[in-house]
Amino acid sequence: MGRVMEEPPNLMLQARELLATPNHERLESLVIHLSTCQETTEYQTALPLFIFCTHNFANCLTLKLLQMYRSSSSNGVLRSKSIILLLKTLAAYKYRRFDLSLVALYVIKPLVISCLRITQEAETKLFRRIVSVIAHDVMMLDNGGWDELSGFIVELSSTEEPLKALHVFVDLPPVYGRFIHSCFRTIVEIAEKVLLMRDQQGRVEDWSLGLQAVVKLGIQVLDSEMRLDMVKGLLALLVKAASDLVDKGMEEFLVRGLADLEMFLSQDKKLCNYNKDQCVFVSVFLFKIKDLGTLTKEATGKIHRLVKPTPSQPRQGHGACSEREWFDRLNSLPPLEMLRIFASTNVEERFRELAIRRLNVLLSDHISREEATGISVLRELQPLLISCLWEKEGVSESMFKVLGEVVYHVSYEVMNCHLETWNGLRDYIASNSKTEFERAVYIFQCLAIWLEHDFVVPILEQLLPEIDKRLNPPREVLVDNSCWVLAFLGAFCAINHLIEMECYAGLVMEMEDKMVNSVRELVEREMEVGFVRRAFRDVESIVKKQMEWFGKNEYKLIKPLLQRLYLIKGMTVESKMVLWRTNVFVDRGIADLDEQQPDGEID
Repeated sequence: MGRVMEEPPNLMLQARELLATPNHERLESLVIHLSTCQETTEYQTALPLFIFCTHNFANCLTLKLLQMYRSSSSNGVLRSKSIILLLKTLAAYKYRRFDLSLVALYVIKPLVISCLRITQEAETKLFRRIVSVIAHDVMMLDNGGWDELSGFIVELSSTEEPLKALHVFVDLPPVYGRFIHSCFRTIVEIAEKVLLMRDQQGRVEDWSLGLQAVVKLGIQVLDSEMRLDMVKGLLALLVKAASDLVDKGMEEFLVRGLADLEMFLSQDKKLCNYNKDQCVFVSVFLFKIKDLGTLTKEATGKIHRLVKPTPSQPRQGHGACSEREWFDRLNSLPPLEMLRIFASTNVEERFRELAIRRLNVLLSDHISREEATGISVLRELQPLLISCLWEKEGVSESMFKVLGEVVYHVSYEVMNCHLETWNGLRDYIASNSKTEFERAVYIFQCLAIWLEHDFVVPILEQLLPEIDKRLNPPREVLVDNSCWVLAFLGAFCAINHLIEMECYAGLVMEMEDKMVNSVRELVEREMEVGFVRRAFRDVESIVKKQMEWFGKNEYKLIKPLLQRLYLIKGMTVESKMVLWRTNVFVDRGIADLDEQQPDGEID
């Protein structure tokens, strides 16, 4: 008889052993095998597992690779291999247009900083690309920014590795003005010392890095709302640095630096989608130094052709525009047109995402400035929004979250300002409670407003039984935790909406007990980090958003619930800290309510 072929390995089981095990031995073995020749058995065995993890446990794999890098400080070879594999992992995510989740980024951001502290010079050049990709996800998801990174850049100026600050900075995607403002002076001071060769060492690599950092700083400043006089100062520094080299008879040194700048700009222009002002900034620098020498003129000409803004061409469709042009175009469109672009199947995904994000900002600004949107505009948006909610293809997780925020803004104005009921939204949530539970409950918890009984009761009649089933703690560590977390959030929002209805008092108590017992079981099974803490952070966010409509009944419900959760035995300090912060907001809300209603004290 012929030999029976072995069954393919159980990739799920292998992934669990790889990612759920506290030590890194299995991951180290995977990294080593993937760095061998592709014809080897080790490589061919390791590759399917790696691909499986990148597709199914992207956030967990990224976190684990960073942790392994940090723990392998004494093994330089393993550290280098882990960086390369992490770069491949992140590249695979970008190819699939996958963004790291908000929850993962909470953990990854400080971990990246701790990894940067131990990188050697050669590793930093690779690791800065990892920082770039993660920073892109932070900025795209608006995850509270990354102030720790700008603070770390400032901190590096007083260490023995100031150039590491420039390495980290030059590969960053477009960042917000607060980030640039906090580290502007640091970058200038470090780069100036290198460019003017005040340490007299004069390595071309260092000078090139300083040149790239100052140019990148100008690019970032022009993408923010900071003063243009900063740009003039940067140009003066760049011109002086180049002129000093030529005056010292070091034109070849300058040309080598310009060659490095050319390679840098060829990539950075794509990363940051340079607008006209940014291209002009680079061109002005080149124009000011082009006559320093024959070799310099030739080198600057190459760079000028690279950054020269492309003349506008007749466009055949949406995809022919750059993101910058799209953003400018969106600013001139009414809300309905923005939503139509998002709903279109003929527009590139990145432009659809720009459209829904711009619409979200526009509606949010209206509410914050107390500028009511006309009811006719809102009525036009409502049916198309419901249509977008029903659409399953072409809507990524990050886009659906932004869509949920847009739904909230429209519902706020429709139901709070214009006092109309949005029946279509009620029907969508209720009808999807079973078949699309996660989407339905996510949209429900986005509605951070007081809801009329005839709106919320039909929803909860369908949603609560599904929430109750999904509040049962998961048995596996590596299952997607979003379902349980959303069930917990849905339960929290539901009991707050039902607390004023006496006929549901028993159901509220039952649901509260279920929430506490579910958390207790997860803590006892040591599954707290991936599930409980994430849910607590989201509850904290919900409390902050919904305090505007909370009354004494809601606070009487929330405060004891937080206390019961806080007293669960075995819970980590980190989770309790989230509950403590939430309780602080609750106490503030109670105090504000007491000021408005002195006789309505809450025990």
